[in-house]
Amino acid sequence: MNETTFRRSLRGTAELPFVEEVLDALTALYEQAGNVSEEDRTFFSLAVSEVATNIVTHACASPTGQLSGVSVSVDLTVKAKNLTARFVDDAAPADIIVAEAALPDELAESGRGLAIATMALDQLTYDVHDGNTWKLLRRRRS
Repeated sequence: MNETTFRRSLRGTAELPFVEEVLDALTALYEQAGNVSEEDRTFFSLAVSEVATNIVTHACASPTGQLSGVSVSVDLTVKAKNLTARFVDDAAPADIIVAEAALPDELAESGRGLAIATMALDQLTYDVHDGNTWKLLRRRRS
């Protein structure tokens, strides 16, 4: 039996409007698939948003405040058993160890994104090979 797979791919510049485009594409993908539970939608969308925002935030983190011109692509997939996203960007490598992502002190103004994404997913990986690659996996609960 063949498993139906629903996909969306986007390419753009690592700027805040790209995050909105990704989330809009994800919503359209859920609608196309038609059977993704609210719990899976909520947690996966949260993780995708956090990772996309992290990419944009760090890509645009220049001392002059100039936009970076960093290119980013994302492939979103809905399958019967899981939801996946794969982001690739050409920014400088980040000094990140995903396994060490933890929530900061409650008064901290930032630093929660990867910890939240890790809690919402079954697997989050970050690799540096010809760019930065983020892979997100959530096994569907229902």
